[in-house]
This record gives sequence, C-alpha cells and structure tokens, in this order.
Amino acid sequence: MNSITITKELFGGKIDFVIYESGQDDVRRIIEEVYSEGLRLQKIFNIYDPKSEISDLNKLKKKKVSEELLTVIKKAIKFSELTSGSYDVSLGKFTLLRKQGKNIIPTCSYKDIQVNANEVVLSHPDVIIDLGSIAKGYITDRLADLLQREGLKEFMIDARGDICVKGKQIHVLGVENPRKDSSIFSIKIQNEAVATSGDYNQYVGDFKNSHIINQNDATSVTVVAPTLEEADVYATALFTCSKNQQKSIIKKNQQIKVLIVKNSNILKMFNNFDNILYEP
Repeated sequence: MNSITITKELFGGKIDFVIYESGQDDVRRIIEEVYSEGLRLQKIFNIYDPKSEISDLNKLKKKKVSEELLTVIKKAIKFSELTSGSYDVSLGKFTLLRKQGKNIIPTCSYKDIQVNANEVVLSHPDVIIDLGSIAKGYITDRLADLLQREGLKEFMIDARGDICVKGKQIHVLGVENPRKDSSIFSIKIQNEAVATSGDYNQYVGDFKNSHIINQNDATSVTVVAPTLEEADVYATALFTCSKNQQKSIIKKNQQIKVLIVKNSNILKMFNNFDNILYEP
C-alpha cells in the first residue's frame, strides 16, 4: 500500500506520521495543523520545559490548571492508587535524580497531590509531578483523533517507539529484546496501540539503576491496548508493581494484551497476547 511519511520533532525526539492511501490532496497541510496541536499539548506536559504548565504547577505547588492537564493528572492518580503507589506520578524529583545516578529514597507520594475542582495542590515540598508515563500516549491519541476528523482513515503514528495505528490495515511490528540489539519476535496489530516500558533505554551503570522507580523483576513490559494512553500507562504501572498486583490488574482489564519479560528472560503472555504473534 502506498504511503507518505512525515517526520516531526516532538517528545524530545522524532515522531513519524505514516499516512496510507489517504485520498487526500492536502495531507501535508493536515499534518502541519495536527503537529501544531502536538506542540501546544507538549507545552502543557513537558517537565523539562521550565515554562510548561506542569513545570509552573510543580514550582507554585498550587494552581488552577487546564482541562487537559487536569484530566491526565486524575488518570495518573488512579493508576497510582491501583498499584498502591508502586507507580507514583509525584516522584519526578527522584526520577530526575536517578537519571543522574543518585538513588535517594522518596519522601513524598501521590497522596500529597490534592485535586479540588480545577485546582491542583501539591502539599509536600518534594512533589514534582512527572506525567511522562502517560502524557505521550494521551497526546498521540489526540493527534490520531484529529487525523481521523480530517478524513484520514489508514495511518500509523510512531511516537519514539510507542505506536498507534488506525484503520483496517494489519501492521507487523517487532518487540525489542531488552538484553540484545534485536527483536524477540514480531506481533501484528490492527486499529490498536502498543507501548513498552523497560529498564534498558535509560539507566546509569546497571539495569537495576534505570530511570523507573520501584521496578520489580521485569526487564520490560509490552502492552497492546485500544489507545496509546492505555498502552503507555499500563506498561509502566505493570513494570513497577508486584506479581500479585500484575495478575489482578491484567485479569480485571481484558482489553489489554500483555507481555512481561522477566530478568531470567522468561516470557509471560496474558489476555491472548500469543494470538497476535506474527508467523511469516
């Protein structure tokens, strides 16, 4: 199938818009408009931008926030509650320190985030909200919605390895081996999204010192879900929580297909993940 690929700068790297047989003469104009919305949303959620809305909230500790930021904070808090705090969006300060090779025991938690109508209050001085585990998926889903509203039916958005596909076309994608420069195998997805959380992309000295706080006995977790926001946040949440919590969350959420790669290189598949394995 013929396609056009347009690459833009977003999320601290590249994002690819791959449009298939659109029947549209103005694809590039549409992508430019959608990309502008991506930049606007990034300005809300980018913790590394001192002028972003979330950076302003983290500095002021009390702020009336936009609908977009409020929505994602509420969802992130629910996942923090779901995992009993092993996934915790209040620990941005300590995540940044881990990326510098400093392992410091957190002094705050998601319970120090209060939401009152559209006002968010951070009641502990060490709270830094970091929505990196969910915001990229949220933004990419919004961009996909805009493309569909413009009449594009078959496309893929590759947001730095987290992928959203729309339409009837089946896409074959490789699942990265967390310990080798290769794929474990390939999967096929259709009108879905896939994200992976792992210890192998950002770490200092040893995989145990990855950027993710509270990592358990997994080296990576891959989730296929109806939306990239779901795939994104479930992958990180499952990566951090205990084996019993993993089983409970996966069982209660049959809409997600899950692959967990253990430290021993044992593969665990749940909710019919094995049904999407690609065999050429």
